[in-house]
Amino acid sequence: MDRQQNFNRDRLLCGQGGSVFGNYKVIIVCLGLLNAVLFIAAIVLGVKCAQAKQDSLQVSHSAAFQVISEVTFLRSNHSDVVGAENQAMRALANAIKNHTQLKEKIEQQKIVNDGYQKQVEALQAEKTHLQANMSALGLTCGKCPLGWLIFNSSCYFFSYTESTTVKKNWYKSREDCIQRGADLVVIENQQEQKFISHTINDMRSGQHVWASGFWIGLTDMDTEGTWVWLNNVTEVEQRYWMDGEPNDMHTGEDCGVAVYSDENPWKTRYDCDCRQRQLQWICEINQS
Repeated sequence: MDRQQNFNRDRLLCGQGGSVFGNYKVIIVCLGLLNAVLFIAAIVLGVKCAQAKQDSLQVSHSAAFQVISEVTFLRSNHSDVVGAENQAMRALANAIKNHTQLKEKIEQQKIVNDGYQKQVEALQAEKTHLQANMSALGLTCGKCPLGWLIFNSSCYFFSYTESTTVKKNWYKSREDCIQRGADLVVIENQQEQKFISHTINDMRSGQHVWASGFWIGLTDMDTEGTWVWLNNVTEVEQRYWMDGEPNDMHTGEDCGVAVYSDENPWKTRYDCDCRQRQLQWICEINQS
């Protein structure tokens, strides 16, 4: 009895076990199918990701290439701009250098010209001095003092030949002539007037005619408007006065001055203040 019960129990358990094993097979098959689906899905996802990544890389590569191209273009333009700027700076530096050199040359040329001008003035003074000495040595034949000029029967001293800068008023000039054994020049005729005028032209110290005058022995100190030479001869010839002269200027211009006039070589006199004005002078010794 017990043996029969045990047999039946074992059989029942075996029959139930077969059913359980069948269910496991279904589950296993289902799991396998699920794994296959998951595997296929993983493959599909992998392919899609790879494609998406490739597309993204292509897009990124294209954008990066465009950016690199733009950067390269900007660098090229920047290099051109920098090159142009450097070229402009070099051109400016050269222009400044040339300007500086030109300015220095102009300054040097000015210095040279000033030196030449001084040399010309010095040579002119030396020429006048030599001419005076030649006249004294070659023409006076011992009749006139050294440095004096001879014309007809008179000897003439032009203070310019002794000093181009020393000037005196009329009174001091006459004192100088008297100390030399002479007196201020007395112009007696047209030939002497011409000699005096042309000699003054060779000794002019400036372009301004008023500053290049020489005192002569002619005054209207005693009677205003009546001009008398130092030899007491009244001047009656009016054509030698410059236009508008003598005019006295209401300041006591009582002494005559001889000049050279480019406009009219015969109008070579004007009146001036005897004490205030400082000028060159002409002395005369009459040898007759």
